[in-house]
Amino acid sequence: MNTMIKKLYFGDCLEVMQNDLQDESVDLIYLDPPFNSKRLYNAFIGDAQWVAFDDTWRWSEAVDDFHTVAQNVKMAPTMEGLRRILGESANLAYLSYMANRLMQCRRVLKSTGSIYLHCDPNMSHYLKIVMDGIFGRKNFRNEIVWSYQTGGVSKRWFGRKHDIILFYSKTEGYFIDLSRVREPRTAEVIRRIESGTPGATRATSIDRLPFDVWNIQALNAQASERVGYPTQKPLNLLDRIIKASSNKGDVVFDPFCGCGTTIHAAQALHRQWIGIDICVNACKIIQKRLEGVFADQQEFSWDDVEFIGMPKTLEDAKTLADMDKFRFERWAASLVDGMEANKKQRRDKGIDGRGRLPIEKGKFIDIVSQVKGGKTSPADVQAFNGARQQTDAQLG
Repeated sequence: MNTMIKKLYFGDCLEVMQNDLQDESVDLIYLDPPFNSKRLYNAFIGDAQWVAFDDTWRWSEAVDDFHTVAQNVKMAPTMEGLRRILGESANLAYLSYMANRLMQCRRVLKSTGSIYLHCDPNMSHYLKIVMDGIFGRKNFRNEIVWSYQTGGVSKRWFGRKHDIILFYSKTEGYFIDLSRVREPRTAEVIRRIESGTPGATRATSIDRLPFDVWNIQALNAQASERVGYPTQKPLNLLDRIIKASSNKGDVVFDPFCGCGTTIHAAQALHRQWIGIDICVNACKIIQKRLEGVFADQQEFSWDDVEFIGMPKTLEDAKTLADMDKFRFERWAASLVDGMEANKKQRRDKGIDGRGRLPIEKGKFIDIVSQVKGGKTSPADVQAFNGARQQTDAQLG
């Protein structure tokens, strides 16, 4: 039995961190959370299409997060200031959701650890204020610009071709080794170094340490890494972060692990890892991805992975239903390939899951699901059918 930590959780990262992760237990955190883009993101398992996540936010659903963070003496000025600026809005809902989880990230991060928060220019300026409040302005290290080239430009503004990664440490005593991630110099600079051209004498190596602008190509539709998941990040990006800010055997943690790029990179670099995702189908993709990539490597077996929160037997399902009815609902609503549970689990108008199924090449039908706790009657089925009709879904 491999004793290296390899844990994949199905559930809300806030609940998992609160209940399962100890203080100062991880060395490096990378998180690529929702961006507050106000969009639905679809993904695929085989031919089935499903909603991977709904990146929209409502103040009514984040009041608890706001109060949890604002009651913290250190964070109260930050949150109240954001409320005065933004009002009780979707933006404040998103920031409250993130702040509550980032506070837990700080708790579980070791004193020598670092955190890399991946976001985009829509919310990065607000998230930096939140990060300053939680980790301290003095522990801000870099605003990294991930620059990439993809199709599509606008005639009304400059092409939007970068993301932001906010790099913070927990203390001044954080670990980093940039010599591991040197970048090749341009052909012109190499020529000047080799020829002894004036102005090139300060260069001591053909490779240079990286700047805070990272030119790493985003994945195109044909990339061999592609696993059918939206917002998938390239392995090269995570490879650089993990090499620079952790050592072999360290614990790398991703609380929004999606399709598992952080886990993939950590496993390849001989790090221990912990991943969490609230999406059942994302967990299925991660299992398929790791089993495919590391099938021939003796140091990895899926049997060594602790897959926590996903029922494997009828008794497991009953236990989950008794322990947490909403987590049970998320799991049950996603049992059909192509179906994913709603993020909203109260006042959902009788629809617990949504997805799409292919009927022929390029054509899909919308499907919905509802989870009942037993003693289902014909009246329940009729009510569900009415809810299906209201959503214009063809199948329930």
